[in-house]
Amino acid sequence: MFTKSNKSTKSPEGVVILDYTDLINNVDLYNEIEEAFGSKSHCLGILLVKNLPEVYVENRSRLLRLASVFASLPEEIKEKTVDEQSYYKFGWSCGKEIFNGKKDTLKGSYYGNPKYDYPDATEEELREFPMYCHPNIWPNEDLPEFEKAFKDLGCFIIDIGKLVARACDSFVLTKLPKAEPNYLERIIDESQTISARLLHYFPIQTMNQKNDTDDIDDIDDSWCGWHTDHSSLTGLTSSMFVDERDPAYPEIECPDNQAGLYIKNRNDKIIKVIIPRDCLAFQLGAAMQLASADNLRATPHMVKAISSDIKSDIPINVIARNTFAVFMQPSLNEKVGNITFAEFGRKITKNTY
Repeated sequence: MFTKSNKSTKSPEGVVILDYTDLINNVDLYNEIEEAFGSKSHCLGILLVKNLPEVYVENRSRLLRLASVFASLPEEIKEKTVDEQSYYKFGWSCGKEIFNGKKDTLKGSYYGNPKYDYPDATEEELREFPMYCHPNIWPNEDLPEFEKAFKDLGCFIIDIGKLVARACDSFVLTKLPKAEPNYLERIIDESQTISARLLHYFPIQTMNQKNDTDDIDDIDDSWCGWHTDHSSLTGLTSSMFVDERDPAYPEIECPDNQAGLYIKNRNDKIIKVIIPRDCLAFQLGAAMQLASADNLRATPHMVKAISSDIKSDIPINVIARNTFAVFMQPSLNEKVGNITFAEFGRKITKNTY
């Protein structure tokens, strides 16, 4: 039995904000899910969750600082965690991903499965889909605290994501009465192939590293170009900007109010989205759009870099941006629309590397 919520609001830029207590209390969030993920022209395909358990803030701070710690390690140490077999989807990846026809060297990523070090996969699946089924790779000799921090935050985000998916299930059932109850929550809960990505955006070093422009459609002016996630649901922390001159990597405010996450709504209007430090964001992915027969819809998004000519008390060439994304996707044999997730994901991954 649903109860009604009086706590859901919107951010100034129009992002739906859910209260964690409403999610755990099974509150009726039909209107909020429709406003966030529906087909109306103003929908952004993203929502925020506030009033999270206190452990979240600590876990976020711990892992995001470790992104800078790992990125600063000698290349020969980082290279030990690079895995070509998985299309660089496990361990460290830098300069392997292709955006706009170029190798992306503006950021480094560390990939892992927060729940399973060894996913339950057949030898055939491991051979055909290493980007989803490969065993985890951890820098335990060189950064022993990294694995636990990665898993703690990743599993926390998955738990909140399942609650968001449950609310999405309730919405979809009103549109598709014959849909499997709790399908979206179940495919996240049972998935062996959830992927988390710790991102480190390197400080801007030279004018040649990027082309400054006021046009946020210009992919060359971004840390991460326009794309749509192919997961079911992506959980995302707020960014941590750090001063890398200090080995403690203190968190600082972003010096450029134009830098950050941008989303295109259904009308192709571009909106800058701010994620507060104590909130989590959840973006709808293409797999959930297919599974919901387009009743829930994903949106393109990008990350705009700090401008190299911005006025700042802290030099731009020492400011890094760290964040963490958890791609909650179905197991390989789950259907998304008329194909399995394995078939769906393989097309996208092999076109990206």
